[in-house]
Amino acid sequence: MRARQNRAMARLVVALLAVPLVGACGTRLEAAKIEKAASRVIIAPGAAAGGTAGGAAGPAADQTTAAAAGGQIPAGTASGGSATPAGVSPAAAALSSTPAGAKTPAAAGAGNAPGVGTAGSSAARATAPTTPGAATSGAAGPAPGAAPASAAVPTKAPVTVGNVGDYSGIVGSVLKDGGPMSQVVAHSINDTGGLNGHPVRVVVGDAAGDPSRALSIVRDMVENKGVTVFMANFWVLSAGGARAYLEDKKIPVVGGDVASAVWFKSPMFFPMGASFDTLSVGSLKAMADLGHKKIALAYCAEVEACHVYHDAANARAATVGATIVYNAQVSLAQPDYTAECLQAQRSGADALMLGVDSTALSRFVRSCKQQGFSPPLVTASLSMINSTAKDPNLEGILAPVATFPFAANDSPATREYKAALARYAPTLEESGTTSAAWVSGALLREASKALPDQPTSADFLKGLWQIKNDTLGGLTGPLTFREGQPAPDFTCYFLQSISGGKFTAPVGTKQTCL
Repeated sequence: MRARQNRAMARLVVALLAVPLVGACGTRLEAAKIEKAASRVIIAPGAAAGGTAGGAAGPAADQTTAAAAGGQIPAGTASGGSATPAGVSPAAAALSSTPAGAKTPAAAGAGNAPGVGTAGSSAARATAPTTPGAATSGAAGPAPGAAPASAAVPTKAPVTVGNVGDYSGIVGSVLKDGGPMSQVVAHSINDTGGLNGHPVRVVVGDAAGDPSRALSIVRDMVENKGVTVFMANFWVLSAGGARAYLEDKKIPVVGGDVASAVWFKSPMFFPMGASFDTLSVGSLKAMADLGHKKIALAYCAEVEACHVYHDAANARAATVGATIVYNAQVSLAQPDYTAECLQAQRSGADALMLGVDSTALSRFVRSCKQQGFSPPLVTASLSMINSTAKDPNLEGILAPVATFPFAANDSPATREYKAALARYAPTLEESGTTSAAWVSGALLREASKALPDQPTSADFLKGLWQIKNDTLGGLTGPLTFREGQPAPDFTCYFLQSISGGKFTAPVGTKQTCL
């Protein structure tokens, strides 16, 4: 009896200690504790081979799991437990099954530095490459699940890449796969020669939608974990918190959600896709082109990207032959949207444009259907996650997307993406997040072609500034970056839809330009 009481008391103490750590309204933990709890080194097997790789391992705190800080990125706990935390996909767990500093099976006896995995035998990996964005025009892509081609084994000093996202909290359900997908990218890069010979290791942090938390995590990654560049940051709510620090230290962020305005205002942010302004106007154009020109627009109050979606639509509707006949600001937490549906119907709207997350999207459309209002639908790209396709009420919905639609399979570059997922994370659900992360990796690879033996953030910046009108093999619109200037937006996008309960790319990787 006493033993049971002691165990119960222990569980209660742990739960009470965890409350301030994972509370949705911020955290009271001092910055140092946030840094230790919310970021960790994720090993991408294939990070080095044939001897010792340079670079210091992260601190011991890296061997904890990000889930302890409310994150969605599992990582094999320091105690060696293998259970997958709640909310984590099996693919994410599989990718992160090796604790930081431990050797993968392929690494046995390799004698690597702590925190660096090994590539294993390149002879055992002989077929077509899966390097992000490295497709050759006209070449057939590898079959899904194929191993990458035998390539030069990365032997230079490892590059530590940061990945920060809002992987828990109000937008976590949409963005949570950004961390696992960054590992898929790292696997693929490391199995095809690294970044100009440098193996990649990824540090993942969950900002949980808190700007101050994002700053603490970024500072720790840079000052304590050796991060020189960030890749595929899905921090829709928290990006602004780290902006000044990144600009002061001149550290680039290569690709990510591109949903907030900071992506096109800071010279240290390098978007790999069109802005939400472009996607908003693209949403109107998609409806107008189908003959639905009277649009009712609902957008969320909680997320900056929703406001961008609303503002751009209202400012530029006439340029694509559409009219906004009704605007409604709503909450993502609303259980019902009947009032908004009735107002949209009374306004004479013949299409609904919804700037909300995936769960609110389903509730909104269900509320409208219950009132007999079922107009054509268009939504923001980040709402199109796996559960969206499973909702029969959302059949036929359209969404302009900033990078190639993940359902497309009509080019060598998209087939490489499919093959990498099949090989490294076959159970990871595809979404706009996985597509965007892959293109972020393609952009990082492109910027790394001339990295020196000891690369710095300045070297990544130099490579990024060399990119002019590059579509990364058709994965995105034409990218151009200029030294010291924020990235210009480009006005091209792709289209994605739901048909028969499945995601489709109605026009493949053909882009529409405003």
